[in-house]
Amino acid sequence: MQDDRNFNDEFDKTIQDETDQKTKTNEVQTDPAPTEQPKRKRGGWKKFGAVALAIALFFAGYLASALQFDSEMRTLQKIKNAIQDKYYEEITDEEFYGVLFDAINEDLLDSYSQYMTPDEYASALTEATGEWSGIGLTFLTEDSAGNPIMLVRRVSGNSPAEKVGIREGDYIVGYGLIDEWLIDSEKYGAFYAFVQERTKGEKFLIKVRRGEQIETVEIYKDTFVENYVFYRTNTTAYAFTGAQATEWQEKGDPLSCLDDKTAYIRLTQFNGSAGTEFTRAMEQFKTDGKTNLVLDLRDNGGGYMDILQEIASYFCKGSTGKSLIAVAQYREGQREQFYSKTSVYAKYFTSESQIKVLANDGTASASECLIGCMLDYGAISYADICLIENYGVAKTYGKGIMQSTFPFGLFNTDAIKLTTAKITWPKSGNCIHGRGILPEDGAKTSAQSFEKDKEITLAIAELFK
Repeated sequence: MQDDRNFNDEFDKTIQDETDQKTKTNEVQTDPAPTEQPKRKRGGWKKFGAVALAIALFFAGYLASALQFDSEMRTLQKIKNAIQDKYYEEITDEEFYGVLFDAINEDLLDSYSQYMTPDEYASALTEATGEWSGIGLTFLTEDSAGNPIMLVRRVSGNSPAEKVGIREGDYIVGYGLIDEWLIDSEKYGAFYAFVQERTKGEKFLIKVRRGEQIETVEIYKDTFVENYVFYRTNTTAYAFTGAQATEWQEKGDPLSCLDDKTAYIRLTQFNGSAGTEFTRAMEQFKTDGKTNLVLDLRDNGGGYMDILQEIASYFCKGSTGKSLIAVAQYREGQREQFYSKTSVYAKYFTSESQIKVLANDGTASASECLIGCMLDYGAISYADICLIENYGVAKTYGKGIMQSTFPFGLFNTDAIKLTTAKITWPKSGNCIHGRGILPEDGAKTSAQSFEKDKEITLAIAELFK
């Protein structure tokens, strides 16, 4: 069975082609949700035959021959037959089995586990490569008073939104198909529905407010490969571009608050080609002669273990070769150890180097595990972490568990994703599940800001005091 070591977290709403929404307080994402797909009710189901049988057997806890039925299964079949024969309204197989799948997802499993149809599983595999379909925006949807807003919190790298110039800190205040019929609204639900109705390549308009200026931009949904790593110094900025996000080019604005020794890298997700991208950014770091690093993990909800293993290789201070970066503890007491791909800290940092980390309550899962690895190996101390306050709350998310995905076949198959283990840090054995990293641990805090780069500037000033 495949085990994708999925650290993905679930705390956003999403707009994504042919998906529903997922929730965390007041942040949303339009289309690519770099995090895992939410549980969702089944509006319509295909009859899967053997698949339905396999799920039913799993649900009943049946472990013997698939040709036998225990009493629970016989009862279930009797109920299905009676409903379909006698109930005054027609109930299809799709509806009947859909209720069972919903019960598994919503009542039996935790919020990170779910049964996935063949289409959903295929979509998850595609998204794991970094390929998305949509426009590429993450929103904050309520202000501190609970009023509806659509504040752009993140623009996915290489997305249609990035290409038309939408930036973090912009407000979406209207949308429509033509200028004469623009809808002035900042309500996310209606905008979500509008975007979902658009087909790939169908042009529509978004009204964007930046400061006191309002501009209408033309955009369309498209398939794109997301860029997850952004590199900046006080003189240059780089990111990956191109159809497959493989071209490392100067892109974006320098970060003027940095000194000549320091570079800034933002890692938005442990997904797609993020490991390769991070390696290229570190090569640029060395080429530029930088010795200090600001690693921005704000709103990074996690991703895949193999990518964490690549990126952790840069932060296992004092180690050589493969270094322990995380331990999984399973239900029956088994332990599994995960190691970095290598250890190259000494190649990029000196004894005088300073590494600082930016985080917030959207920093979760693999991001928290990376921070724990950096702490345990002494690459950073808690005082090197700055927690950005979100309406007065300063912490990381607090997800210290791992999901594994088990497909039921080889081709065009459905699958089930299950929480399988608790994750602890490599040396301390610390597990931050349900807690996160807090100011009382010694981390610094800084104010939230939606002005371009102001939040980063304030946090860096706090860290380098």
